[in-house]
Formats: sequence, C-alpha cells, structure tokens
Amino acid sequence: MGQLLSWLLLIVPWFLLIPLDSKRIRHFSSVVFFTIFLDTINWQVASVYHWWTITNNVFFLKDISSFAYGFLPVTTMLVFYFTYQNVWLFFGTNIIIDAFQAFIISPFVFEKFGIYKMINMSNFGLFLLLLSLVPIIYLYQKWYERK
Repeated sequence: MGQLLSWLLLIVPWFLLIPLDSKRIRHFSSVVFFTIFLDTINWQVASVYHWWTITNNVFFLKDISSFAYGFLPVTTMLVFYFTYQNVWLFFGTNIIIDAFQAFIISPFVFEKFGIYKMINMSNFGLFLLLLSLVPIIYLYQKWYERK
C-alpha cells in the first residue's frame, strides 16, 4: 500500500494544475522550484540526523519521499496561486496546512501506510520545520518579482 501511495503522491497532484491559468502558474513556478530545492535539503539533513527514515518509496528515490516532488510543489503552487495577494491569508493558510500535515497526515497517513517513520523528531518539530520555510519562500517570491 505504501508503494502505491508513493506513486500517487508523485503523479496525481500535478493534474490539479490543469484547470488553472497557465500565466499565473508560470508566475509562481520559480518559487515552486525554490521550495523543492529547500525541501530536498531538509530531506538530506533529516537523513543525516535521523529525524525520520524512508520506509517505502518509488524505486528511483532513496533518501527523499516522492511527496517532495509531487504533492508538496503542487500544494505550494496552489497556496501561492490563491492566497499570495493577501499576506495574512497566505501565512494563515500555510499555518493550517503545515499543522494538518505535521499532526494528521504525517502520523495517520504517512507513518501508518509506511511512507516514512519518525525517529529523532516529534510531530511538533516537523511542524516547526515546515513553518520555518514559509517566510523564506514568501520573501523569495517578493524578491523574484522585483527583479
């Protein structure tokens, strides 16, 4: 079941972008790639410090979940697409999504179905880690727009 979920998390979310305005998608594509870059670093650091371990994955990924290249970038795109214009809505939405991921999806979906297993990090630590990226990617997008 974990293998199937890994593939679904990698491929299915991208279909959510089809009905959206392609011009606005391109506008936020840079911040999505930047988020993938930062999250890839987080997964590598997690591997070194044993914050969690990947227990089930797609065959070509080792120390990083397929979630990082499917569900995460699409969620980032959707949040920027719908909330970026209002800074409070943007940060509020991210707090809710990060809390949902850290306290519900992580323990009751990802761990239960064997995507990964938390070792040296609590769910609250995961929440703080996820939340720490939000101002960085927001400021990156602001900077990118000024270029």
